[in-house]
Amino acid sequence: MLGAWAATQESDSEFAGNKVVSVSSDGGFGQYLSELTTAVKYDMDITHVLLNDDELGKISKEQRDGGWDVWETDLVNPDFAEFAENCGAYGQQIDDPEQVDDALQAALDYDGPAVVEILTDSEPV
Repeated sequence: MLGAWAATQESDSEFAGNKVVSVSSDGGFGQYLSELTTAVKYDMDITHVLLNDDELGKISKEQRDGGWDVWETDLVNPDFAEFAENCGAYGQQIDDPEQVDDALQAALDYDGPAVVEILTDSEPV
């Protein structure tokens, strides 16, 4: 996400002026938490949508697809929206699908790094 933001800063880039939005799950975001503090430090206007299902979903899917029991993929997560606020970014946590549009708009309107944490179900569709 930081590299994508940097590409929008080059005035001669085809991406100049574009808004940067990234999407990840809680497992992926948890591995790169420190990038949020870098985004705050340099006032990077990035909106991150975080799908939190308290699970390493990709690994769970691979286990299910292999016919195995899901084993050791559950996570104990912090409140990522609160973490974002503690770092100096905008953070909002939602658990109602009716809140998604308003939450995303508020994050996109925020001038700086923002995290919208969406609490999701870990059960496969």
